[in-house]
Amino acid sequence: MVIAQEEVFEHPTPVDTWFGLPLPPQPRPGYYKYLGDCIDKTTKACGLKITKAIFGSGKLNDPSCGKKIVEAGYLCNRALSYILAKFDKFKPQAIRIHQNGNAIYDECIINAPNL
Repeated sequence: MVIAQEEVFEHPTPVDTWFGLPLPPQPRPGYYKYLGDCIDKTTKACGLKITKAIFGSGKLNDPSCGKKIVEAGYLCNRALSYILAKFDKFKPQAIRIHQNGNAIYDECIINAPNL
């Protein structure tokens, strides 16, 4: 399975470098289906903003996207952070990926519009 390349941002960013990379092995059967369901709940555009924030400042300045993250749930947030940290290219940043993923979720819990 390979993540498809999409033109979402006007200018290439460091985040775009994970597009097209082969996915790491599934940690358990059905994991990628679960992760795909999580992405469907948040929408692909929001998922890309989340990923950009995970690799960037750890801040997501999009209340509607934050609401989707909260609705998708903590386990979806953890699943995305977990798999991003498993890409060989990003293993050196694993701690930062997990820290930023948790910070983003916490921020969304506090700041999401009324659920």
